[in-house]
Amino acid sequence: MNYSVIIPIYNEEDSVVLVYNSVNEVMSELGGTYEIIFVDDGSTDSSVQKLEHILNASGRPVIVSLAERVGQSEALQAGFDNAQGDIYVTLDGDGQYEPREIPRLLDKLAEGCDVVCGRRFQRQDPLLKKIASRVAYIIRKVTTREKVHDVGCTLRVFRKKVLEKVCLWGGLHRFFSTIMLKRGYRIAEVKVHHYPRKNGVSKYGIWDRLKQGLVDLFRVSFIDIDTLMNHERQYKIKQILRV
Repeated sequence: MNYSVIIPIYNEEDSVVLVYNSVNEVMSELGGTYEIIFVDDGSTDSSVQKLEHILNASGRPVIVSLAERVGQSEALQAGFDNAQGDIYVTLDGDGQYEPREIPRLLDKLAEGCDVVCGRRFQRQDPLLKKIASRVAYIIRKVTTREKVHDVGCTLRVFRKKVLEKVCLWGGLHRFFSTIMLKRGYRIAEVKVHHYPRKNGVSKYGIWDRLKQGLVDLFRVSFIDIDTLMNHERQYKIKQILRV
């Protein structure tokens, strides 16, 4: 299989259908074989039911339901562990990213990169959230010497090989590019559109991000990367639905 699109969700019942339709349209135009994987991180709304309806009608997407909520890092890891493509695409399920940017990132990947990260311009988030992200970026740059500008952008494409001996846990999804740099992979950035959230609310508060971010910053800065990645999966799968 050529591509695996991995989308973690938690209580996104108002967005999942729109996100699926947009992603499926883009991937079908690319050519090649692909799968779209929604990883449900213990939603308590109708997100999974809406995805099941699409699956029954069209044969897509793949639905990986976790037994309980474990956070975005573990949800992404569950997607990685159950994907079959040679190239992975990730994005959030809240509708703030434009799937039509995916081909641009893939074009950059084809130039010889291992990982291509989106870089949000004209970011459509609350001011306090943008300030917090900017402060975090400065601290990270000084501590890790990382040059990726927007580590919080989850719209990324990368080759399957970069996930060898990778285990995301805690809040390490926010340090994905740091992990890749420490592993010696070639990383590029592409500016992408970012839209205001139209449906639902953010599931992660600024203080939650700050506390977890400081802990994970210490981990990636002072713990050997192979030791950090040698971690047991914390997620438990409730069920996997695919045709």
